[in-house]
Amino acid sequence: MGCRMVFAVVLAGICIKLLGVLGLFQAAEEILPFFAGKEDEEINAILEDASAYPPELLEALQRNPELLEFVKGYPESDGRVAGGLSQEELSEEFPLLLQYDGRWGYASFGDDNIALSGCAPACLSMVAVALTGNSEVSPDVVADYAMDQGYYQAGVGTMWSLMTQGAEAFGVQGREINLDRNVVFSELEAGHPIICSMRPGDFTTTGHFIVLTKAQDGMISVNDPFSRERSSRLWDYETLEYQIKNLWSFTAL
Repeated sequence: MGCRMVFAVVLAGICIKLLGVLGLFQAAEEILPFFAGKEDEEINAILEDASAYPPELLEALQRNPELLEFVKGYPESDGRVAGGLSQEELSEEFPLLLQYDGRWGYASFGDDNIALSGCAPACLSMVAVALTGNSEVSPDVVADYAMDQGYYQAGVGTMWSLMTQGAEAFGVQGREINLDRNVVFSELEAGHPIICSMRPGDFTTTGHFIVLTKAQDGMISVNDPFSRERSSRLWDYETLEYQIKNLWSFTAL
C-alpha cells in the first residue's frame, strides 16, 4: 500500500465522520473520490460508494491495509458465517485466526461485527483449537457464546471473565498470571499459550487482545487476530510488558 492510498483513507475517514454527522453521505460520495489516488482503482471504488461502509470500518482500513479485501466484500455481505476452520489450520501447531476473515468477520458481535470487535473471541478460539484440536471452536462460535452468556458489555467490550469462567465451555482453563518475565517464559516453555489484554501501543489505539504462543530464542511469538504482519515477527518481552494490561495462561481441561 502506497502513501497516497493511506492518506486517501485517512482523509476519507475524517470526511465521512464530519459529513455523516450532518446527514450528508450523498455529498460524501461526491467529494471523497477527489482524495483517492487515481492509480488505485480498488480504493477509488470504495470511496466512490463511501456511504455503503461504516465509518469505523474505513478507519480500521486506514490503520491496517490488510483489511482491504474484507472491506471490498462488505456491501455484499449479509452478516452470516460463511465457513469454518480449514484442514490446513487444524494441522498447524497454533493457527492464526484473523477476526476480519471473511468466513466469520461480517457476523455481528457486540457493538459492531467480529472484524471490528471480535479480538477476544478470536484469541480464545485460537487457544482452544491449539490445545484441544476441536474444529468446531471457530471465532464466530466463541463470539456467539460470549454474547449469549453476557461476556460482552456494550460500550466497554469483552469482559475478562470470558478468559476464565467462559473458557471452560471450550475445553480449556484460563488462569490469571503475574506480569513477570520469568513467569511468562515459564508458561510458554511449558506449552501454555497466554492471552493478553493490551493497552494502547504497538497493537491498538484503544484496547485489544493478542495471544503469546511460544518462546523462541529469548523472544516471543505472537498471534495478533488483527494483523498478519505483527504476527509474523518475534517480540522481545520488554516491548510487550508495558503494553500488557492483564494476562491469562491456558491449559486443556
